[in-house]
Amino acid sequence: MNKIGRNDLCPCGSGKKYKKCCLAKDDQLASRRHDEKQAIETALSWLEEHYPEEAGAAVRFDFMDGPDEGRLDALDALSPRLAQALSINIGEWLLADAVLDINGKDIKAHELILGNGGPLLTSRGREWILELAKRPLSLYEVKEVMKDEGLVLADMLNPDQPPVQVREKAATGFLVPWDTFGTRLIWQDDSFVMSGATYLLERETALDCLAEIKSELEHESGDPAIDRYITASIIIDCWLDSILATRPLPELFDMSTGDKILLTTDHYRVTDWKEFERILEAQEDVDGNRDEGWDRFVELEDGRCRTRASMVPKGTDTLEVFCRTPKLADEARQWLEEIAGSVITYKIREVVDPRSEKARDAAKPLPEPDIPQEIQRQIIHQYLAKHYETWPEIALPALEGKSPLEAVKDKKLRPAVVELLKSLEQLEARRIDQTGGEPFDVTFLWERLGLKRE
Repeated sequence: MNKIGRNDLCPCGSGKKYKKCCLAKDDQLASRRHDEKQAIETALSWLEEHYPEEAGAAVRFDFMDGPDEGRLDALDALSPRLAQALSINIGEWLLADAVLDINGKDIKAHELILGNGGPLLTSRGREWILELAKRPLSLYEVKEVMKDEGLVLADMLNPDQPPVQVREKAATGFLVPWDTFGTRLIWQDDSFVMSGATYLLERETALDCLAEIKSELEHESGDPAIDRYITASIIIDCWLDSILATRPLPELFDMSTGDKILLTTDHYRVTDWKEFERILEAQEDVDGNRDEGWDRFVELEDGRCRTRASMVPKGTDTLEVFCRTPKLADEARQWLEEIAGSVITYKIREVVDPRSEKARDAAKPLPEPDIPQEIQRQIIHQYLAKHYETWPEIALPALEGKSPLEAVKDKKLRPAVVELLKSLEQLEARRIDQTGGEPFDVTFLWERLGLKRE
């Protein structure tokens, strides 16, 4: 976001110049943020200087839950972005929740910092650390995003509480409705603000995290301190698992054969190009020419065509035949030897997993489409409108084989329908973040299914 000039119109929409409207307030907020950041840095430096072993042990065994060698290696391999997020989250946790073992006695880190002999802090700095210690970590769902202004968040652990508006600019640049994350909300002046630490979780992970927290709290007596400890520990564990897990890329399968996709290229030597061209030209299921290559296709019931093999001339005497699976390549080889065995000879095969680094390195960037972007968006909207028109009537595995229209009548499955709708809106918002334009509005699905969007 560009810096606002003093004489520019105020972004609040008042019509006044920035210097006559919100400049003073924004300067005050910036000054407060500076004091808060300085207080955190000062407090953490003081802990590192006076209690390095105790703070280190708390992080290793309480925050990290005693990581093994594999987990430590994963920590070292984190991207700079995630490493920074981890550092911020650890720092805030030390000030808000950490308990240090000092000479056999458990003492909260913030009590040491704010007590006699602690670091010199401004009044604002002390107030901020005290607020961090007061406010528990919780799990939130994004209800609304107001770009460059703030968020409307619902506490997933306390669904009876109404959603709250949060003053937050930075997060509006990457969060979309129905995103889920852990954070602390702090009341400041006339609104809530986020504390700084953010535990972003995929929606499915957040729902599992929520279920685990509820399950654990059921067995407790309701002591706020214990509830706070359990909630924070589970959110942190779920977040660490999500950023440290080495997720294998999903296997890809060819829809036409059901076989695992392995990019297969067979190399042939061609002794007579003219005869080979004549043979291919006579095949009803082949389209193309020597300059552009040939495709062997199969016509589907709906009139569309699916390529079974692509043939590309290379050099003076080589033909490369590309197929999605080895089975399709075997079929192409048998077919070629039957129709053109007198002029071609099979040489060698190359098979590449599409998930491999080799496949990614060899991938060519997609050319810019000839269709104007606005027309592309219209086509996508038309497709989505057609798709979602019948979506409520389609049986879905996620709904135990029932359609959304059937599932909403089942008390047990009704929440799953709500989750599906939230996921649809979340995916659409993410798509628009990447491509621009207006998101496809699925409000009509909520209405058709008789569900309240909440």
